[in-house]
Amino acid sequence: MFQINERVSIVVPTYNERDNILPLCEGIRLALEPVWDYEVIIVDDNSPDGTQEIVLDMAELDPKVTLLPRPGKLGLGSAIVAGFEIATGDYWVMMDADLSHRPQDIPRLLHALSEADIVVGSRYVPGGAVANWPLRRKIVSVCASALGRLIVGLQVRDLTSGFGAFRRSNLESLLPSLNPRGFKLLLEILAKSGNSRVKEAPITFIERQHGHSKASATEALLFLRLCFELRGHRRKQDKGR
Repeated sequence: MFQINERVSIVVPTYNERDNILPLCEGIRLALEPVWDYEVIIVDDNSPDGTQEIVLDMAELDPKVTLLPRPGKLGLGSAIVAGFEIATGDYWVMMDADLSHRPQDIPRLLHALSEADIVVGSRYVPGGAVANWPLRRKIVSVCASALGRLIVGLQVRDLTSGFGAFRRSNLESLLPSLNPRGFKLLLEILAKSGNSRVKEAPITFIERQHGHSKASATEALLFLRLCFELRGHRRKQDKGR
C-alpha cells in the first residue's frame, strides 16, 4: 500500500502536442487528486508548434507541472530517461502526450505496484482494449509483441504499449545502462530488469485525435534490431550468473 508521504512522478515526452497537453494534464489531475501527491514532468524536444509556451503557462498556475526543454528532436525514449533523471517521486510513470494513454488508467497501474516493481499498461490482457484502430494497426501491434517475446525471451503480452509504472528504488540504478532509441524504451527496461517483479494491468488504448502517430517503417526496423540486441544482452546476463 502507498504511504501518505509517497510521491508519483509522471514523465511525458512531447513534440508538437499543443492540442493535447492541456487536456492530458487536466485528466491527470482528475485521476490523481486528492489521493496522490504527484508531479508532471513535460520533456519537450523544442516543438515548433508552441507546446513549450502552453506548458510554461500551465506551470505558472500549477506547481505540479514542470517543463524540461531540450534543444531539438532527440527521441522519445531519451526524453523519458531525461525526465526520470530529475523526477522526485517514489513511483515513476511514463506515458504518451497524445491522449492514447488515458489518465484514468494511471491509478490502476499504481495500485498494481503494491505487488510489483514494474507494471505494464497492457492492451492484451483481460480488461484491456484498443479503440479506433484499423485492423492493420492491431495486427502489426500484436505481431510486434509476439516477435519481441520470441526474440528477447519475455513473458509480457504487450511490449509496445509505452505506458508503464515503476518503483524508483528498482529502476533508478538501471538508468545509466539504458540506450534508448526510437520509442521502445519500455522493451529495453523489461529486458534489462533482471529479476524485477513484472505485472500487466489492463488499459484502454485510444487512437490519437490530433497530430501524427510515431509508428513508421523505420521505427519497425529499429524495433526488430533492438529485439536482437536485447536478446544478446540477456544471454550475456544469463552466462554471467
